[in-house]
Amino acid sequence: MTAVQADARGILDEIALVARKAAIRDDGDVITAQIPGPDLEAVVHLLAAAPGARLAHMFVSDGQPGGEGEPVILRLVWAVDGQQRYLLTESAVEAETYPPLSDIAPAAFHEECEIYEQFGIRPATGRPLNRVVLPPHAGPDFPRLGHPPTQPPREVHAPHTVGGQAFEFPFGPVRQVGAESLYYGLVTSGEEIVDVHVFIWHKHRGVEWRLRERSPADGLFFAERMEGLSAVANGWAFAAAAEAATGLLPPETAARSRGVALELEQLYNHAAAVAALCQTTGLSVGQSAAEIALEQLLRLNAAAFGHRYLFGVVGIGGARRAPDPAPLRRDLRRDLPRAYGELRRAADSLLSTNSFVDRLEATGVLSAEQARLLGLVGPVARATGLGVDARHDHPASPYAAAPPAVVTRAGGDVLARFHVMLAEAAESVRLIGQFLDAGAGAAVPAANWIAARRHQQEPASAGQSRPAASRSPGSSSTTRVGSPARGCGRPRCATGGASTTPAGHETCSPTFRSSKPASG
Repeated sequence: MTAVQADARGILDEIALVARKAAIRDDGDVITAQIPGPDLEAVVHLLAAAPGARLAHMFVSDGQPGGEGEPVILRLVWAVDGQQRYLLTESAVEAETYPPLSDIAPAAFHEECEIYEQFGIRPATGRPLNRVVLPPHAGPDFPRLGHPPTQPPREVHAPHTVGGQAFEFPFGPVRQVGAESLYYGLVTSGEEIVDVHVFIWHKHRGVEWRLRERSPADGLFFAERMEGLSAVANGWAFAAAAEAATGLLPPETAARSRGVALELEQLYNHAAAVAALCQTTGLSVGQSAAEIALEQLLRLNAAAFGHRYLFGVVGIGGARRAPDPAPLRRDLRRDLPRAYGELRRAADSLLSTNSFVDRLEATGVLSAEQARLLGLVGPVARATGLGVDARHDHPASPYAAAPPAVVTRAGGDVLARFHVMLAEAAESVRLIGQFLDAGAGAAVPAANWIAARRHQQEPASAGQSRPAASRSPGSSSTTRVGSPARGCGRPRCATGGASTTPAGHETCSPTFRSSKPASG
């Protein structure tokens, strides 16, 4: 489906008509609209129907529901990708309920579930919500970001049942692939899936709660470990927020190092996805071939950046690691095409195997409109024809000067996603070569380092505490940031000290205090 891209200014004019008391502020890349609570449902209807706009996130700030004290502020982030802008709506929730937004924009459902568990407010329909954060044994003293619900959430404690001719096929939470601990209960009567129960609380680590009052160095450490297979992407997002808050500008060579690492991260994840597809279709030979390519890519990561999963590459204001010495750049140029060639040969063999193609074709079909309403991104969205790619739609250096080719397919099925991943792997190889040709290096400039240190060394406000050292989750020993050796994955910058600047959407205070940092 080809949709006419939404115009941000036109959307604002329509919002002004629907919500006449809305206060709108245009800050360039981000437009903020304060929407009165009674008008929120109508505004969400408008935005959900706007072609080219998608709900990217939904979160709240702490407050007291029910009219006591400061109200809870509900924030929705809408991406207007064609205009390279974001629209942020803010609405005060005075009571314990708010309009059922996921009935209008399905992408909001997961956030509605977590907001209820963390802050005690829920959609007005009262329909059951999934368990997201709280395990069944969680009591009123379980750590939360805000206020617990006034009544214990029945959905968290009550077991779900499956009746009739259907049965529940359990998948997870423990699996042998490198995926998070998710439980999918597929309710099926045979071939057709009639319902699904998704629980993600099994490995809930409370990262959002743990990030409160921590130093920015700790924040970057946690951000890289939010999802271990996306250390560069999450670390870069965290660093970009800190840099925007403090006015730090990474040098171009460091930005290109980030770009090389990000493309390597996409490459190895795509190789792992191909191996997983082979596993689910029962092709062990194809799985082994894809895993050979995956292992070669992981070894490349370790040789170029000192870590198989690229931890410790991104720094606040720059990059802490890079394929800087000439031998490393030479080896990367030589070995990367070999690893990609291994993946490509495996993929070509799979595409000539009818039993593999038959299992992918017409499976898991999504339309472009469904993908947009669900807020999908990545290969799944691009396989429906949506050209959604943050590197292209909201570019930061080095992608502003070297935009990637956005790969799309129109089939919307698993086979289309497979083709998207293969084409993206080839594009990643091309971009890595381009970034290396332009020059990549590890650098946190002295000015950025001094500014970052100054932000951390400012005295904390009354009642706040800041840990003097960072602790690895699950570790029994405490280690100062900046001290470990290369390749351990701990945060370290080129100067040998901690990269320390705050991050988040609110202020650049010396300790981390964000309304909604990354999920965990």
